[in-house]
Amino acid sequence: LFNFSPEEAITFFAILVRFSVIFSLLPIFGDKVVPLPAKILFSVAVTMALYPGLTKMGWVKPADAVIWAASTGGIVMTIGSEVLIGLVLGFTAKLVFDTINIGSSIIGTHMGFAMASTYDNHQESNTLVVSEIQLAIATLAFLALDGHHLMLRAALESYQFCGMGQAAITELAAQRLIDITSQVLFFAIQLSAPIAVILFAVNVAFGVFAKAMPQMNVLVLSLSISAFVGLVVLYLSAPEFQAVAVNVMGHSEDWMQGMLTAMASR
Repeated sequence: LFNFSPEEAITFFAILVRFSVIFSLLPIFGDKVVPLPAKILFSVAVTMALYPGLTKMGWVKPADAVIWAASTGGIVMTIGSEVLIGLVLGFTAKLVFDTINIGSSIIGTHMGFAMASTYDNHQESNTLVVSEIQLAIATLAFLALDGHHLMLRAALESYQFCGMGQAAITELAAQRLIDITSQVLFFAIQLSAPIAVILFAVNVAFGVFAKAMPQMNVLVLSLSISAFVGLVVLYLSAPEFQAVAVNVMGHSEDWMQGMLTAMASR
């Protein structure tokens, strides 16, 4: 198993670099709560498992290491290219959960839960309670739909679209990243739209009551009613939230493939 030639050893290391960077950013795999040694061991195990298949399919050719590893500059350029691909793939996959986080934050703010924040170990920052609930639901849906298998397959097939040392920051890649970001914002607004519209109507009603009955303490009453109405709508719209979350996850593979083809410099 470890009887590698120098070319095979440095090729194995380059593959390990790409997979390590990807797994350090992927949802669930790359969470802060996952210990660093576990991430390293997982990356090494996946690389050892996939390396024979990559060479057999011809997506990775250890003989090419004679060319790109002949100089220090070639090694630095190739490893840098692998790091770049890993960063782009991991970031693109993470946008799926960022979409849900943005939409949930909008919902929590409209419900008046902006002050009811909690520390999120996954992101190492304070997040709203509503975001924690919906991220938990999205994570369960992600695992139920074999999203973790999708991410592993995307890491493997990344060599089919963008071979070793072939990644480059192109104008097309920048444009596609902008398009993906716009889709993320669109889906986030779509997630928060039902509750945002209903709570806007509730605020309009309270505005009318404040003018009709000035003696009513609208400020205190609106906070409790907005939270109650928001929770009811959140419960009733749970099936629609799951459908939108699944739709967003379905786009993740297309986003990653689009970025890989845009970055390929061949």
